[in-house]
Formats: sequence, structure tokens, C-alpha cells
Amino acid sequence: MMDHAVTSVRLTTNLDWLYPELSEVIRLFLGDIPIAPDAGAVEIAHIHTEENGMWTENAVLDGNFSRSHCVKKVSGGLEEKRTLKRAAKTALFLLMSQALDRMPPWGSLTGIRPTRLIYEGMSRGMTLEEAENWVKQEFFVSDEKASLLKEIVTMQKGIIEPPKDTFDLYIGIPFCVTRCAYCSFASGEIGNGKLTEPYVDALIQEIRETSAFMKKMNLRLRAGYMGGGTPTSLSADQLDRILKEAMHHFPDAVEWTVEAGRPDTIDKDKLLVIRNNHVDRISVNPQTFKDETLKIIGRRHTSEETLRAFHLAREIGFDHINMDLIAALPGEDFKDFERTLSIVTDLNPESVTVHSLAIKRSSKLHEQLTVQGTSHNQADCEMADDMIRYARKTLSALGWRPYYLYRQKYMAGNLENVGYAKPGKACLYNIGNMEETARVLALGAGAISKWIFPRERRIERAPNVKNIEEYIARVHEMTERKRILIMEDERS
Repeated sequence: MMDHAVTSVRLTTNLDWLYPELSEVIRLFLGDIPIAPDAGAVEIAHIHTEENGMWTENAVLDGNFSRSHCVKKVSGGLEEKRTLKRAAKTALFLLMSQALDRMPPWGSLTGIRPTRLIYEGMSRGMTLEEAENWVKQEFFVSDEKASLLKEIVTMQKGIIEPPKDTFDLYIGIPFCVTRCAYCSFASGEIGNGKLTEPYVDALIQEIRETSAFMKKMNLRLRAGYMGGGTPTSLSADQLDRILKEAMHHFPDAVEWTVEAGRPDTIDKDKLLVIRNNHVDRISVNPQTFKDETLKIIGRRHTSEETLRAFHLAREIGFDHINMDLIAALPGEDFKDFERTLSIVTDLNPESVTVHSLAIKRSSKLHEQLTVQGTSHNQADCEMADDMIRYARKTLSALGWRPYYLYRQKYMAGNLENVGYAKPGKACLYNIGNMEETARVLALGAGAISKWIFPRERRIERAPNVKNIEEYIARVHEMTERKRILIMEDERS
């Protein structure tokens, strides 16, 4: 058996290309510990063998405790690689589960989009219920999580596949008034604001240049989304300039979202600008309603400011407001989370996104915990699970339904982020982006365009540079990257 306090692992495999995948399975159980092929407190070996048309995947702990998994050999293409990867991960998952006497709620899944497995099963001719059972049996996903996937797929019915002549637009604003301790996004503190005006000018240039070839392709905008960073860290005039250009060059979208996420950046002038530019959905994100926690995680606002911003948005006429919450924040217990959720449900926003805390290596919080010598995934797994379960039960009982889900590395309890919405209020952009069914034209520093080529069953990406000054200087080059990628769709 294995001690839960293992601090490092020596991992070996005779299939080197599987090393990252196998490492992720180990981290499902042990968190973000060092894993290397030449040293570690315990030794885990993966051995792949082939005989009589069968593959056998063996996972061995310290040379004497082992589990095996056998599958029929598959030859050719992506299916061969996928089958082998899943078999190897299954063997290692069974070893770790038995050695630690623990079964993670998401089973052996390490990917960020578990709903894909339900859709995969259905593409093979399974009913929704059969696909749900397949996910439980094949990947050891708990009944609760499989049921969640089923409910999300049901909510996405009829809106997951965008019309073929459409695309979604993302506009990135990489500025924040302060940087949250858990944040790893390509954004920076706004400081004296000297880069904001040149950035707005460059962004408008990118809007104009990209709209020209999108029109040439006869593509129309379905859903627009301005995120960040914090878009409302810009001035009202700067927001107005960007939105006017976007609405002019990409007209008639059925949905527009602006993340007004930080309550300390929201005022009446900015909300009026957003509303007058026909944006119908905004985010006002408390994360928590405990002021002590807000200070710890680097949010400069108070709970009272969140309430003020929400009510101001309602007075101005916004009838679709999203609120983000984070479970398992540092120092918070179940009662803290319960209180935050109670305040949110009393406010009655149209959608609520419940996140599990994910502490990325590039975040300030990760640095703080490293200095303190605290476990990387420091939140109590059982408490995080209780919070997420309570949120689902409470929101579902009050009329919100889960409509999209994604997972991240280093999440508290290896759990998930879930978007809940009232009927008719699901965000099209979130579904298309997370399920990767919508083509996304992404503008701004650090934004990544994703273009789907359905006939070849592939997705290609065109990233913009992350550095703000580099983006400003090279904006035409960023436009050209996207033009080359998107015009390929016309030739294919």
C-alpha cells in the first residue's frame, strides 16, 4: 500500500510518449508532486506488452504491487493512440486507487472536457443513458458526476452546434486594477494606465482588419464576448470606442457578453456604455461575500461594493447577469460558502458559475503556499466536494440548471467548474468555446483563435502574443496569422 503523504514519484514507462498522461493520473491522487524517471520516494513502472492481438498494460508499485488492464489491439490512426492511452491510464488508475484506497469522483479522467465522452458514446450509436453508463463503467466516473454530464448534455440540446456560416468573437482586455492571488491569465495590473490608450488603438485596428476577411468568407457573428483581465478596468470612453467598432464591423450577434467582473471597476457611466452598445449579458463576480477572504485573494473590493454594482446593473436594465463563485478559497469553511451562495440566490441572477479553486503554478497564491511549505492542492478535498455538491443541490432546487462544465489542473478535490443558468439564459459563447463546437475569432493580447475544420476533424489555433507592448507593435502580424488560418477554410 502507499502512504497518502508521498512527496515524489519515480515513474518509468516503455512508451515515452505516454509519460505526461501517466503523470497526470498520479497527480489525481497525490497532487502536484515532483515526478521524474530517475528519482522519487516511491517507484511506479508502466510496462506495455503485446501478444496474440492483445495489449496488456501493467502498472507496478515498488516492484511488487501491480495491476493490469488488457484490451484488444487497434491498428491505425487516432483510434490506435487513443485506445492505448486509455488502457495504460486505466491500469495505473486501478493501481493508485487500490494502493491509496480512494476513488476520485471523476474516476480516471484527466481531461478538461468530460462531456466529450458522452458525445463520443452517442456518436457510436448509444442512447444518452447508455453513454452515461459507459462513462461510469469505462472511466470509473461516479454516479453523481455521470448524472451531471447527462444533465448538461440535455441542456445543450439544440444549441451546441452553431449554424455553419457563423463564428464567435472573443475580445481580450488584459488589464486589471489588482491581480488576484489565484490568477494565471495573461493580464497585468493597469498601473498608471499608459498602455491602455495604445492598446485600444491596436485592438480597433485588429477589429477592422479581421472583419474584412470575415466578410469575404461570408461569415456572420453569432456570439460576442469581451473578457480579460477586467474589461471595466478601462475608462467608459475606451469601452465605448471598442464596443462601437465591434458592433459596427461584426453586427447582428444574437448574444453579447462583457465581463464587468470586478465590482470595484463598475460605475454608472461604464454600465450605460455597455448597455447602450446593445450588450445583453454581463458578469458581476463576487467570488465570495466574506471580506477577509477577498483581501487574502487580492480582490480590492468589498461585499458591499458587489451588492451595489449588482443593483446598479439591474436599475440600468440588465436582465441577464452572471455571478462567479469559488469554492474552497483559502481559510473558508462550509458555512462561509453556504452564506455566499445564499446571498447570490437572494439576488437571483440569471446565471451562476461555481468554480473549484485551481491554484496554477504562475499564480501568487501558488508562490505563497510554496513559501509556507503547504500542499499545492491545499484545500480539504472532502470540504470542497461538500461545497460543490451543496451548490448543485441548492441551485437546481431554485431553478438554475447546469449547462456547461470544464475541469482544470490542480483543482481543489479534482472537481470541476460548472455554469448554471435559468431556462433560456445559457451563454452560447461558453458552450461553443468549452465544447469546441464554435469557431472562435479571438482578438487582443494573449487571445487564441480556434478554427474548426470539420471535414478533417481537426482544430487549428492562431495565438496572439501575450506581451501587451509586443501586441501593440505587431498587431498587423497578429491579424495576418488569423487571415492565413481562416482563409485555409475556404481552400479546404
